[in-house]
Amino acid sequence: MRLLFSLILVILITSSCNQPGCYSNSNEILNDKDKNSWAYQHELMRLIEENPSDVTYYFERRAEINGESFIVMNCYGPDFCGELKTKFVHKNLESIKLQNQGWKGAKLIGVEFKRVKLDSGHEVFAFEKLTRISD
Repeated sequence: MRLLFSLILVILITSSCNQPGCYSNSNEILNDKDKNSWAYQHELMRLIEENPSDVTYYFERRAEINGESFIVMNCYGPDFCGELKTKFVHKNLESIKLQNQGWKGAKLIGVEFKRVKLDSGHEVFAFEKLTRISD
């Protein structure tokens, strides 16, 4: 019985997150730059804007960077993958859930962004819409 319970638990844990791995990235900037650099973040934003409907997003964590609160997510496009830092502007029930609960690995559905400028002068994406969190 204990073995069966352990097997079921392992299956549930591994199936709860169907996030793909980032095994190869054809983008030189994403390969060479640090994930926290502005060059990396701006290149990732550019790639997402080229084909926003072909990108999938997964919640990674909340982070405090240089005194600013961010939602960090993994994003996967046709030829790239990366770690995107985003801000919240539009708050609906789903976005509030991300700020208040642990959803690591959850797929974010219906994500739409708009560009906002930080006090530092750098632009980042901010949530315009988040339809659903699929855990």
